[in-house]
Amino acid sequence: MTTNFTSDIVTSLPEHMLSEILKHAASNSIADFVNLKLCCKAFERASNYENVSMEKVSLVPWRKCEKGFQKRCKAANNAEALYRKGMINCFSRRKSESGLRYLKKATEKGHVEAIYTYGIILICLGGELRKQGLRVLSSLHLPKPNQGNSRMIASCRSKMEKFLRCMWVHVALTGPKGICCNCDCDIEEKPNHSTPSECQAWDASNDVGHCCDYCFWDREANLFCSLLRKYLVN
Repeated sequence: MTTNFTSDIVTSLPEHMLSEILKHAASNSIADFVNLKLCCKAFERASNYENVSMEKVSLVPWRKCEKGFQKRCKAANNAEALYRKGMINCFSRRKSESGLRYLKKATEKGHVEAIYTYGIILICLGGELRKQGLRVLSSLHLPKPNQGNSRMIASCRSKMEKFLRCMWVHVALTGPKGICCNCDCDIEEKPNHSTPSECQAWDASNDVGHCCDYCFWDREANLFCSLLRKYLVN
């Protein structure tokens, strides 16, 4: 009686509400998501791997249930799953072309960390790709560099470093040498950092002085590269 009553309540809810319930269940644990999905057909129909949260899934999963869950999310074009696959292919499995495709897909879905990573990689590759990278990064809609925008950047960099700590890093990038843009930037050029304290020094400050987008992202790309070298497996 109780089971039927509960089932009737569930089936009376709109599908978008059921999807939200499933999304929150996944943010708690994969087991909760799976159990909820199996409890009735209404939840099964509403299960949406494209938008489900992967917050509780290891960045580099080792357990079978996590691997299966992430694989389903990737097949459904879940932005976070695409971002993770792109990171692993680019920096661990030496599959740069495949990795960039996944990062691009995640970028097109508005994934902030993917936009940051994909844009920085393109800047490091140079040439016309550098211009493309700047266009990609402009979609973050940050305030002007001299108005203080390091919080979002710090968050992206923090997640990237957390990811690098979880995997074998076999690929490093060479930072941009910088192109003279005839700007009047009043910041001093800093070398590529190598120690953790140096890597976080600029990250901790919102005051980066007056600088144009070219100089700002060149500096950020060099710091990105220094973090890659920090975790590079020799």
